[in-house]
Amino acid sequence: MAAPNFENRTLFHGDNLDFLRSINSESIDLIATDPPFNKGRDFHATPESLASGASFQDRWRWDEDVHEAWIDQMQDDWPGVWAVVDWTRMTHSDALAAFLCFMAVRLTAMHRVLKPTGALYLHCDDAAGAYLKTLLDAIFGKDSYRNSITWRRAIAHNDATRWGRISDTILFYTKSDQWVWNPLHDAPDAAELAKAFPKEDSKGRLYRSDNLTGPMHGGKAGGESAKPWKGYDVTSRNRVWSPPLKGDYAEYIERCWIPGYRSIRGVHARLDALDAAGLIEHPKRGFWPGLVRYAEGGKGKPQQDLVYNPTGLTNYNKAESAGYPTQKPLALYRKIIRSSTNSGDVVLDPFCGCATTPIAAELEGRQWLGADLWDKAPQMVTERLANEVAVGEGEQGDMLARKVTVRTEPLVRTDDGEVAAPKLKTLKRKIDKPSMSREAMIDELIEEHGMHCQGCGFEFPHKRYIELDHNLPRADGGKNDIENRILLCGPCNRTKGHVLTLSGLRLENKKAGVLAEQLAVD
Repeated sequence: MAAPNFENRTLFHGDNLDFLRSINSESIDLIATDPPFNKGRDFHATPESLASGASFQDRWRWDEDVHEAWIDQMQDDWPGVWAVVDWTRMTHSDALAAFLCFMAVRLTAMHRVLKPTGALYLHCDDAAGAYLKTLLDAIFGKDSYRNSITWRRAIAHNDATRWGRISDTILFYTKSDQWVWNPLHDAPDAAELAKAFPKEDSKGRLYRSDNLTGPMHGGKAGGESAKPWKGYDVTSRNRVWSPPLKGDYAEYIERCWIPGYRSIRGVHARLDALDAAGLIEHPKRGFWPGLVRYAEGGKGKPQQDLVYNPTGLTNYNKAESAGYPTQKPLALYRKIIRSSTNSGDVVLDPFCGCATTPIAAELEGRQWLGADLWDKAPQMVTERLANEVAVGEGEQGDMLARKVTVRTEPLVRTDDGEVAAPKLKTLKRKIDKPSMSREAMIDELIEEHGMHCQGCGFEFPHKRYIELDHNLPRADGGKNDIENRILLCGPCNRTKGHVLTLSGLRLENKKAGVLAEQLAVD
């Protein structure tokens, strides 16, 4: 992993692609970002707000928004990614394919800068969510997909002809199978708490009477756990004594009630200790004792993939609203950051907008980097730091705001300068600006060599089956111009492995000829 080439609290004001490509490889712990959704409409901030004047267009056109160099990079270095884009263009629309091109070149760069233990959380909705997942599968690998988190963004929204759309999706991927994970728990709300713990002690603490026994396996039991205790014959109920020894509640008992509790090995000795501490409830009627289980002794519910909290996690939290059209709540991104980073780790948001991720990272004690094109992005970051991190901390927020570094020029790479390439790729290429467009190169080579593969001679039935690649790999000194380009069919391009020149090109896999002929049937 390369050393970081950036300072904490850096905001890049400009095109995030330039910024992403300038970050050292494997230097980021977490990327949590909320990019455009391909909704096909414009967004505007609310008037008279901190974000007044903020607007962006979430519309995409193939002929206006797709750079030739992006296509060149995908076809050369990420063929699987290009396949997703090309398939989307054929099955859906040029507009969605253009959006995927925009995201693909940025997501491949994000993959490069993540540490092996890092993670990506990509916020989206059903406008393009399924296509973005396929794109991420091609970049990170399908086995690196961990979760689709459903976030309830609104309390109510009605559509006349379909189900009300009140949720977004957050796609969770990791760089490898070794990633940072900190399990979180959600505290139940008051109604759930009262239902789960219906009793109250003299100090107002909620509790319930819980089981002190376990099953008698095989209908037989021996040893101390099967012997009567204080007149209660446990085996008469086909049970054995089982006072807690492990787990969260045993730790709570030791911490708050009985020091050294978990070192008590005798079953009856633990029962005696619990009883002496007032943690066993003896019935006034009936015949069976119960463990006093306090609500405060539990961690709550383990976090789940449905984030459904009506107070603070929806867009109806007006207290922190800056008026930004697609603002997300701090509580949601603080949960993400706590789950997938440790204190001091680096969090990146390439689409930081109104600064939710940077503020959440600051509140959780993490370092952060952000990028955005919006004119007021630097002002939003510093004002929210001053206003929201300063609560209860005097001048802390103002001091933090003064520590923000705003850049308009990309960073200087101090690593080996690799581009974002698949982990199994052997080439190390630099993206050069071609002297001709890819389409122009194909047309000229067809005119010179004809409509056939220069590897196996297969006659192309249509230009869309032609793959343009380098004769001599650029890593070996090859140039990125038409003099170093050849026309290949898919099987030849995949089997030559970028090691054979045109004069020595041969098919390594006999099946390739069969596959090539199948193209003519398509």
